[in-house]
Amino acid sequence: MYSLYKYERTCTVVEVSATRAEASQRVRDAIVGATVRIVAREGVAAVTHRRVAAEADVALSSTTWHYATKADILEAALVWTAEHEVAGIAAIADRLGSFDVHAWADELADWLLEQVGAEREVTVALYRLQAELLGTDGALAVHRQWARGLRALGDHVLGEASAIDVRLVIAALDGLRISALASGDVDAEDLRRAVRRQLQALLG
Repeated sequence: MYSLYKYERTCTVVEVSATRAEASQRVRDAIVGATVRIVAREGVAAVTHRRVAAEADVALSSTTWHYATKADILEAALVWTAEHEVAGIAAIADRLGSFDVHAWADELADWLLEQVGAEREVTVALYRLQAELLGTDGALAVHRQWARGLRALGDHVLGEASAIDVRLVIAALDGLRISALASGDVDAEDLRRAVRRQLQALLG
């Protein structure tokens, strides 16, 4: 009986701890999401603990508990945007599997159109966060991890991909994205042709 009691009590403690951890993660997610929205709408200068707490609908003390400084909040938002981008490319890799230049060009063009369309807010936040945190230790660590994630995807799709080839593809796509974002002039067919030509030139 004593052993059973100890087991049940242990299970209860574990369940409570898990519930608290999940609740804490939800608060962190809300804070990061709020930060991304504020940065996209108004820029990095608008981010304060109080403003983020109001946007996220959490207590002010929650923002300072999880992220002591504004830099901590911004870095967490940069991590999220980087992971979001890698996840988007990974989803394409899962759907397509092996590399076919035409299939990948179509998928990446669709992804870019979404980046400057439905996901424009996240994309704007991504560039603003990169510019603000450029050169900081935290941002350098994020970019190294980001690059490793994209390189791993390149290896998965292309086999032993050349590191320079992967970097060139990423740079080409990034250039198309920021150009479309900055100009506000997005022609879907032109974008598809541009992506296809870039992939054919680099990997075809």
